[in-house]
Formats: sequence, structure tokens, C-alpha cells
Amino acid sequence: MAEERAATSRAGVVRRVLLSRAVIELGAMSILAIIYNTVRAGGGDDDRAEAMAHARDIANLEGVVFRHLELSLDHWIITVPVLAVAACYFYALMHYVMTPTILVLSRRRGGWRYWRGYWALVVGSAIALVIYANWPLAPPRLMPELGTIDVMQHFAAAGWWGDAASAPRGLGDATNQFAAMPSLHFGWSLWCGIQMWGFGRRRWRIAAVAYPTLQALVVLATANHFLLDVVGGAACILLGYAVVTLVGRALGKTGRPAERGTVVATPGHVTADVAARTVVDAVDRLQPSPATR
Repeated sequence: MAEERAATSRAGVVRRVLLSRAVIELGAMSILAIIYNTVRAGGGDDDRAEAMAHARDIANLEGVVFRHLELSLDHWIITVPVLAVAACYFYALMHYVMTPTILVLSRRRGGWRYWRGYWALVVGSAIALVIYANWPLAPPRLMPELGTIDVMQHFAAAGWWGDAASAPRGLGDATNQFAAMPSLHFGWSLWCGIQMWGFGRRRWRIAAVAYPTLQALVVLATANHFLLDVVGGAACILLGYAVVTLVGRALGKTGRPAERGTVVATPGHVTADVAARTVVDAVDRLQPSPATR
């Protein structure tokens, strides 16, 4: 009997661990990472013609915006080596540093904002992977016929990247160069911005605006993405938030404020409106009623 109880107890512990939120979240992110790397490693010469045709279509669709904004940024930054190298490092590094950092900081805060942010990142990235797998697009840096300059290749000696954007030298063949739409460099930076805005403090909100803004400028100036790629990355992440919000409301997890009249406690203080109502009610009780005057 004792052995059976011990075995049942161990099985219960294993079940609780496997079904714990942390394990589910880690599992979902691991599966997404495997699929991401598989898709990113796909493509190649077979997709080249189609990807370049799509790039020409995007450039034609953008028209004057591409010619006067994106090309101008690209041609200008190449003349300022300090800024160009900084932009290359920003592109190659921040994407992989900021996203997990903000994810960890969000998890430490917990609650609905984290739950929503985590699954929005998963859903938005999954949408992007479907597009990568089905609609190859060459980045403008691989389209010199459009007048673009590959800034990262030009300054490759200043960093670890080669002619495959942020991929280390020698690993360019292991990445899909034709997965430019949508831009998850911008999409993930927008996700970071939304999460940082939710942290509340002024410095976080400044960073929430600055980081995606800089990322958008960097991906355009280095010719790693078209402006429409940036819009596509934003759309994927915002759609992810929308889907998760709808699911959260259906499950009652949105963390909506309590009904009017309910005391809402926060760590160390009571919200100002509840405190004000409490004072008013106390004053009313102290005043004599008309019958006793």
C-alpha cells in the first residue's frame, strides 16, 4: 500500500510538472523555434526567381515611397560609416537580445499582461512563418537592380556577419534569404514596445517608443526590408494580440477592472478613486439625518 501511494504521489508530481504553465510555455516556444529554424533554413535557389519577382512587385507598389524614402536612407547611411556600423550591430544583435529580455521581465510581473504578451508573440510569429513558407520575398539588399546597397555586406569586416545579413560568416547557406515578408525584426520590436509600455514607468514608455522606431529605421536604412515588410510585421503581432485578447475574454482572463463599488487593492496602497469614495461615504455617515435635526 505504501509503495502504491508513493507511486501515485510521484505520478501526480510528474503530471503537475508536465502540465505546469512554465513547461507549457517553454514547450510552445521550443516548438515554434524549431519550426522557425526549419522554415528559415528552407528556400534557396529554387525560390530565387519568384522571390525577386515579388521584390520588384513590392518596389513598384511602394513607388515614390521606396524611391525617395527607403533608397535615400540606404544611400545616406553608407556615407556615415559610424552610423552604418552601429545600424549593422543593432540589426544583428538587438533582435535576439531584447525579445527574450522583455519576455523574462514580463514573466516576472506575471498576470494578464504577461499571458497576453506571451501568446501574442507565439501567434504572431506563427502567422509570419506561414507567410515565409508560402510567399518568398527577396530583401531589397539582394536587389541591386533597384538601386539598393547591401550595407551589412559593405561593412562585413566590422562584425561577424557576412553576405547573409545577421547570419554569421559561413552560415549564410543555412538561412532562408527570401523570408523578408513580414519583418519579424520590426514585429518583435513592436511586441517589445507594447510589453514595455505596459510596465508603466516613464523610462519604460520612452523605450517602448524608441526601440521599434529605431528598428524600423535600421531595417530600412540597411535595405534588409521594404516598408511593406515592416507593416506586415506589425500586422502579424497586432493580429496576435487581437486573437489572444478575444480568447482571454472568452476565458475570463483579461484582468478587467472590478465592478463599480468594489475595493481594488494594489500592493501597498488603494487606488485613488476608491479612497475618495471611502472618504465621501464616511463624511455622509457622520452628518445627521433630516429626522434627527
